[in-house]
Amino acid sequence: VYSKYPFFPNDEPSNTIASHEIVQQAITGEIKALMIYGVNLPETMTLGREKAIEAMKKAEFVVAVDVLPSEVTGYADVVLPECTYLERYDDLDNGRAFRTPFVALRQPAVPPMYESKPGNQIARMITDKWGIHEAFPPSVEKGLDKKLKLVGSSLEEMKKKGVLVMPESDLYRKPGEPLNLKTPSGKVELASSRLREGGFDAVPKYTAHPEPPSGFYRMLTGRKPMLTFGRTANNRFLGDLATAKENEVWVNETIAGKHNIKNGEYVHLKNQDGVVSEFPVKVKVTQRIRQDAVYMVHGFGHTSAKLTWAYKRGASHNQLISRTEIDPAMGGVGFQNNFVTFIKEA
Repeated sequence: VYSKYPFFPNDEPSNTIASHEIVQQAITGEIKALMIYGVNLPETMTLGREKAIEAMKKAEFVVAVDVLPSEVTGYADVVLPECTYLERYDDLDNGRAFRTPFVALRQPAVPPMYESKPGNQIARMITDKWGIHEAFPPSVEKGLDKKLKLVGSSLEEMKKKGVLVMPESDLYRKPGEPLNLKTPSGKVELASSRLREGGFDAVPKYTAHPEPPSGFYRMLTGRKPMLTFGRTANNRFLGDLATAKENEVWVNETIAGKHNIKNGEYVHLKNQDGVVSEFPVKVKVTQRIRQDAVYMVHGFGHTSAKLTWAYKRGASHNQLISRTEIDPAMGGVGFQNNFVTFIKEA
């Protein structure tokens, strides 16, 4: 398996390949297998739902690791069920730059249910099968203990304390301390020499964006603070909150009047390429958005009936992404150049 489906195509670490390139290379056949960990590809891929589905169908072999029966699991040849965060250890939380340095431990509160396993154990079992025994520690506990001993602690101590707080450190340079930036010149560069060497504009130039056709509105998307991407839409406790039960499409009051749409009414959305939302979405008529745009929260409109709480609630903005622009310098995908209009329910 390892020789047929190598980790690193063209000897490049996989994390240097942008996610949209992985999808495109799966469609063209350059990538033969996909192992999708904790990503509900049809509803999170910035190239849109149809491209994600096409990539999974073209791949010769697809493995999905997930805690839920989300849409991606329906396209997988093999599903490896992962246990939830309450049932496993995770890596140490020590990457956030607070004034007071700390290390925090996430540890299991209850044992995993059924045949689910922690992600680190799944990875270890796979690499053991391949004969790559040195890729991961013998157990997650030993790996965590080794890391904690580097800062004078241990897993046993952290199990009791939960958080290890270290002495405060300086956030900024001290007076008189030399400034050393990670640029070729070591200084602030208003014109980037690295961009110039890469064949790009040293100072980025303004690029005009597409404008909506008549009767269409730029589709903007964002998140709600009580939800995590699309991962918590199936959480019925959050779903009991009136503000998290479903998403809404924000429509400017003047535009709603123009289309004779009332607040609380349900509509389907149709984009500039004729793609229509599978499920209707509730309209929120408001003055808090411009007349040339509409807004909806990401993470709703799930099509997997096994997501019993999230199924058919709200509309998926990812389904309506059929046009994207890719930044040639850093690979970012711009998808807010899609435009939608309204189809009123009969």
